[in-house]
Amino acid sequence: MDRWKTMDEILAARARFESAIKGWAPPAAHGVGIVPSTASAPAAEHFPLVNAYGHRLPAVVMATVVGHTGGTAAYRLTRQELERAIELLSPAEAYVGYDHPNLWRWRDKLLPALTANPEAEVVAVFIGDEPESSSDPAIDAFRAAFPDSAVAITAATAGAAVVREMYGTDLSHFDKSPTDFATEADLASEKAIRETIATYRPDDAFEGEETGRTGSSARRWLVDPLCGTLNYAAQTPLAAVNVALVTPDGVHTAVSADPISEEIFWTDGTAAWLRKGGGDTALSPTPRTRLVDIQSDGPLDRPFVGGQLVADPRLRAEFGPRVMSSTLAVAWVAAGRRAAYVTDGHLEGSVHFTAGIALCQAAGCVVTDLSGDPIHTGRGMIAAADAATHRKLLDLVRPHLDRTGQTDRT
Repeated sequence: MDRWKTMDEILAARARFESAIKGWAPPAAHGVGIVPSTASAPAAEHFPLVNAYGHRLPAVVMATVVGHTGGTAAYRLTRQELERAIELLSPAEAYVGYDHPNLWRWRDKLLPALTANPEAEVVAVFIGDEPESSSDPAIDAFRAAFPDSAVAITAATAGAAVVREMYGTDLSHFDKSPTDFATEADLASEKAIRETIATYRPDDAFEGEETGRTGSSARRWLVDPLCGTLNYAAQTPLAAVNVALVTPDGVHTAVSADPISEEIFWTDGTAAWLRKGGGDTALSPTPRTRLVDIQSDGPLDRPFVGGQLVADPRLRAEFGPRVMSSTLAVAWVAAGRRAAYVTDGHLEGSVHFTAGIALCQAAGCVVTDLSGDPIHTGRGMIAAADAATHRKLLDLVRPHLDRTGQTDRT
């Protein structure tokens, strides 16, 4: 049997499976659960592994076995079908660049459970891009099994798909200020994200950059449907779709999706990962690029450290300053593509920054306000890959912060 040892081999195998299914449409989510014979009906706990916009190779392998082509559906598997799916997916285990949770669950959990309880029901569920009602209780149970992180990934990627589809088209603009505007893509992305969150978390509050806040729940979704609108409208592919969940316990679920590269940076509060090419790899901050992104799009009527810092020769002697004008660069700090990110302003509860802050914190970055105090204590943020970079930036920022009035948090 072949062994797929590289990402190219993984992607080639996936392409072969996908091309063999006429009309194949990758699912928005998929998973395989087992319902014990003693259970009266499928329940959320029977689906502990939910794949949201990821792990496309296991999805198409299982679709190959059960005959699925697209949309929302559930399939009851025989033991032979489960074993066939395991056999088809097993060569992927040779690739060690990311884990293989679906293969491991099918082989190491479901098969033994089926041996112990032969009357149990193994169910594969696929959820399509468009919300669909179903009378199958397994589909309802699977949807109920979505953790917050899966909801966030599903919502962010729904918005990113809209943004990607509209990229490079002639978009209407809606002015917000003389130097800022929204586009049709911003509005359409936010609509797609709102509808997705409403499907899985109908009782939660929602706050979007374009449509404002609805709901009074203590659980509140913060959404920036297109961060980097001016870049995007100028056909400069530097933008992000940001989704974060604020709860009374803090922010533990966040996603920053790059709609052009189709990369998904996400965290469930325990760690942070990049989802690309079908699997998740842990984010690993590093200062080796020496690139520091600086937010320079601040207000003109109040103090804002940014432009002054970019022009500081002391900064340029230590780092390579960049002005990307999208919070995608904050996710890049967590991913090791930037040594740091610096911004002024009041960031607590920000639809723009909350997701990126959570990603950096979960990845192990040093994240403080501009004075080095805990984030949200004072003005702005320094998110750095390591302590040494953070100390250097504190020294570089300090004189500019003093000149602009350190106590002003606006």
